[in-house]
Amino acid sequence: MRGIKEGETPVVSVLMFVYNQAPYLEKAIRSVVGQLGDFTAEIIIHDDASTDGSQEIILRYADAYPDLIIPILQKENQMQQGIDFVSRFVSPKITGKYTAYCEGDDYWTDKRKLSLQIDILERHPEYSGVCHNCVVVDALGNRQKPVSKFYPFRKDFVYTLRELTYEARMPGQTASVMMRSSLLSDMTDEERKKFRQIRHCVGDRKRTLLMLLKGSVLCMSRTMSAYRYVTQGGTNWNTMVRGKNLAGRYFVQELDFRKFAKDCFDTDLHNDFALFGYGLMACFRVLCVQSEENIRQYRMIIDALGGRKELIVFLIKLFPRAVLTLLLRRVQEIRWRIC
Repeated sequence: MRGIKEGETPVVSVLMFVYNQAPYLEKAIRSVVGQLGDFTAEIIIHDDASTDGSQEIILRYADAYPDLIIPILQKENQMQQGIDFVSRFVSPKITGKYTAYCEGDDYWTDKRKLSLQIDILERHPEYSGVCHNCVVVDALGNRQKPVSKFYPFRKDFVYTLRELTYEARMPGQTASVMMRSSLLSDMTDEERKKFRQIRHCVGDRKRTLLMLLKGSVLCMSRTMSAYRYVTQGGTNWNTMVRGKNLAGRYFVQELDFRKFAKDCFDTDLHNDFALFGYGLMACFRVLCVQSEENIRQYRMIIDALGGRKELIVFLIKLFPRAVLTLLLRRVQEIRWRIC
């Protein structure tokens, strides 16, 4: 892998998002710059105003690899201000044919990861993206059990929109993803606007939906990255949401997924199982405990649907397909885990 010369376009753009991840950051960056293969790349590292020395680490590596690394260092935290920093600061700098991801606390474990994924997308235009297996490690790097939202599949598997509606899970962890950059760059202004309007959604779930609306995703059984699953004392998503009731947030997210798929792709997204589950969970929790958080999550759903009566009617309509999906997902789980 090498950086680009003047007038060249990189084959792949690697995006790394960082916030106070200094203890893990060097391992993440080294795993990216150490990739092998005959292709050009750019590494765009966005730091959201870290205060733990992460920016100094980024600058040091940017000086060492000026033809590869493009640093974007914020002085004020953008996420805390509600600013979509990816769309505003990162996306305009992406010039690669493909886009890969590695968060600042994750890392890649296979030096041929990028070259293998590039080769697959070059040979298979029907795939909008490609993912792979990962190992799960804790803050100290000790290997942990697989996280339930990702499958440790035993053979290569093609993930489609059907699997997403069965499972409401992503085909792979963020550091395993490579997608065609054109999925985002070729969107119309109206599509891009509606994509940004999807509420309460982290980027990897929106990215998964877009990939599956425009094709299928190959899930490779080969393990090529490590997902650092930290739930205490960190600054990642898992730490922030651990133990919280997010049923209302996820319900609204799934509603917006359904609207985006219909409005922009004329596709009926049958995410009844996820909607029914989040709606029922929000109702059950607010009935059991009238806490501020539970009430807030319940109100989010009521406001989205227009009232309590509308919620009851909506859940009744969802119930038959939700039950069918529950049966089908058991079959799907066996297919992923045993085949």
